[in-house]
Amino acid sequence: MSKGNGTTVEWQELADMMNICEVMGSNGIGAEALPHCQQAQEALEEAARRFEKTGRMGLSGSGLNAIREVYEYHDLQRSSISRSVYEQMIVKTRNRIRSKAKEVVEIK
Repeated sequence: MSKGNGTTVEWQELADMMNICEVMGSNGIGAEALPHCQQAQEALEEAARRFEKTGRMGLSGSGLNAIREVYEYHDLQRSSISRSVYEQMIVKTRNRIRSKAKEVVEIK
């Protein structure tokens, strides 16, 4: 992603991780991650638009920093809760996306 050679699968994995981090944060597990999740979401949206125009998948410098921050928060969140709670957050994230909740951004 840093050199513009990312794949759509890698993009989706980053989006999934960011979404889970955001849901955990909004449920009181590391709420300080939420601003970084917003920055990462904007960076992923920008990367998707760039991919549609150029066929290359990459993140800007600030986007990479936001993703790194979200990854660190996600790792801390995950290690501070039990596996069952983490699995509940994954299910909650999946349900939120499936229901197309108002805060879900759909990229077409």
